[in-house]
Amino acid sequence: MRLLNRTAVTITGAQPYLDWMLHHDADADRGQITVGRAKPYGAAFLLPEFELEEDVQEWVEENASWLFEFQLSAWTEDESTWPPTRDLKTFRAWFRIDIHNIVVDMAEDEIKGEEL
Repeated sequence: MRLLNRTAVTITGAQPYLDWMLHHDADADRGQITVGRAKPYGAAFLLPEFELEEDVQEWVEENASWLFEFQLSAWTEDESTWPPTRDLKTFRAWFRIDIHNIVVDMAEDEIKGEEL
């Protein structure tokens, strides 16, 4: 177990995102997806260790467009279905953002990843 010198931000879909998901995927369980069931469609981002919440919020604001598109592409790569307005206000309405200042790696193996 290791305490990581990172701040984590998790982003999960709020109701507008869930509504969009249901509308744009005919194979989805229509009417079955709820905020609780959408948790697997969320994402966690490890950021540098920030001391102040304002710094984390500033990072989110600066990266809102990319984060919005990342979340949309996790559901479908068909950009024609994406909402045309993807500004910060819409991002905040579509997604829940949680900040975690303690990040613990419970695994014993090394972290592996791929470049985006």
